[in-house]
Amino acid sequence: MTKLSVSTLVLSALLLSSCIHKMDIPQGNIFSAEDVQKLHTGMTKEQVIAVMGSEPILLNTFNDNQMNYVYTLKPGGESMVEKSVILTFSHGRLSKIEK
Repeated sequence: MTKLSVSTLVLSALLLSSCIHKMDIPQGNIFSAEDVQKLHTGMTKEQVIAVMGSEPILLNTFNDNQMNYVYTLKPGGESMVEKSVILTFSHGRLSKIEK
């Protein structure tokens, strides 16, 4: 192979590698800031689940009075974004919201 052929091959490979689509990788419970704003103390677990969309991904098996909603998104080629909300219940009612 000549130097021109090798150079052309390397340049082609470099150009094609920049065209690779990197997929977004979402994990966990998808929720928005608007969803969290709808939460207020005194809500039941069922009301919280209705607002947040589903049961939380992380359930504390040692403390059934806590729900951990976690969402991570790894956009293709970018750094990971993480959102989490910890909800604490007392006597079956939402008593604390930690963002």
